[in-house]
Amino acid sequence: MPKIKAVSYGIGNIGKDIAKFMTEKGVIITDAIDVKNVGKDLGDVIGAGRKLNVIISDDADKVLAETGADIALVAVATSLETIFPHVKKCLEAGLNVITTSEEASYAWTSSPVLAAKLDRIAKENGVTFTGSGMQDVFWANMITNLTGASHRIDSIEGQVSINTDEFPTFVADYYVVGRKADDIREMIEKGEKLPIGDEVVCLRMDLENQISALGLTTKSIKEIVEPIILDHDIESKVMKGTIPAGDVIGLDNTIEIETEEGILFKATQIAKVYEPGEIDTNEWWIKGEPNIHVRNDNPPTLLGTSSQIVNRIPDVINAEPGYVTIDQLPKLTCKIRSMEHYLK
Repeated sequence: MPKIKAVSYGIGNIGKDIAKFMTEKGVIITDAIDVKNVGKDLGDVIGAGRKLNVIISDDADKVLAETGADIALVAVATSLETIFPHVKKCLEAGLNVITTSEEASYAWTSSPVLAAKLDRIAKENGVTFTGSGMQDVFWANMITNLTGASHRIDSIEGQVSINTDEFPTFVADYYVVGRKADDIREMIEKGEKLPIGDEVVCLRMDLENQISALGLTTKSIKEIVEPIILDHDIESKVMKGTIPAGDVIGLDNTIEIETEEGILFKATQIAKVYEPGEIDTNEWWIKGEPNIHVRNDNPPTLLGTSSQIVNRIPDVINAEPGYVTIDQLPKLTCKIRSMEHYLK
């Protein structure tokens, strides 16, 4: 069976791991797109230990017009609005797409117009578009799998934390790291868009994936966004300097979704620059009969994002054309063999 061919679109911290993992799972990277490291061999940039004979280009239009790839792995931004033009180009070029965009994992209600446009474009070109990443297993599918042990569910509640300093700059931008707290509070109170991207709470998509997987119907959605500040300075690796006391180091996002069936879904995400000793956490409670509790300390947030994206490659290629959310895909498993062996 022919090897799967892929385009690496975005070679930041996550994009580098995605590319490296693909080379270790038998995927042939035909092209690489990024605004940095232009003209360099991808193998040198990702630390592959060898030349890949793939030169990084910043001309996406030219690359996509000439590529013979099957799929593009897009790691450039968080919101669907920001990634839309990049994904659109890939779909129109006849490529399946997986993106790290959290919103893309379930954007039918947060950005319905854009989601419908991408769904139509994907179907017209006979390809599939999906958003995946850390949320695929840890914030969506692990939780719905655990409900198989439930007789009755009253609510599903979660709390997760991530260190924005471990991600590319666009993640820190999304969580307004380094901005003035008063400016952010004023914008939130007025219902205005935040300076970078939009204020959609990322865990909203994960709760909506859970709701869809359980066959429930959303009744109402409430989002609460608060800036996180400190009374002392803090160093930020991704911001390459000091964030002064009183400036924003991240966001505290809470999402509540009521369903027509009476089950409450609620989750809080802390996304900020960590102080020494702080760790990532992932904790969920399924309240009902019986009560179920799961907690992961130091989950593999960064590497887990990349590995889940890569493990989804054959699932996305095998899926029906259109915008397919992760609740519609098969159970995510590690692809032990070379990726082409999992194609139908």
